[in-house]
This record gives sequence, structure tokens and C-alpha cells, in this order.
Amino acid sequence: MEERRYLNFNLDHGYPVGKGIYYECIICGDVIPSHPEEGMGCSCRNIFIDVDAGRVSIKNESQFKAFEKREQKGG
Repeated sequence: MEERRYLNFNLDHGYPVGKGIYYECIICGDVIPSHPEEGMGCSCRNIFIDVDAGRVSIKNESQFKAFEKREQKGG
């Protein structure tokens, strides 16, 4: 089972990136890793990560969330 802890961050300091951090597009519902091995984006292209340029592009920041995914232990 997965637990999402949504992150509050200051856009002036950039987007959060790291292992276990994901981006969620509110428009299409896609979830993508913040640090993929290859460039990728959500289905509606609101979020795109250009790995070669080291750049995250978000068209509509009000339709974007970042979260940390943690696995919960089943009981």
C-alpha cells in the first residue's frame, strides 16, 4: 500500500527532486517520477521533464502537485 505526503515548497527555489518524489498532474491525473532516467511528461503535457537539459517544465503550476511516496507496511 502506498502513502502520499504532499509537499509544500517555494517555487522560487525550484521544484523538489529526488528519490521517492513524484509529480502529479491535476489535469490528466498522471504521476511521473521527479528524477526519471529519460525525458518524460504527463499525457496532457502540462508537466515535462527534460533530463538532458536538467529542466522541469510546468505549463500550469496551479494544476501540479509534488509528493513523496512511501510504502506502508501491511498488517
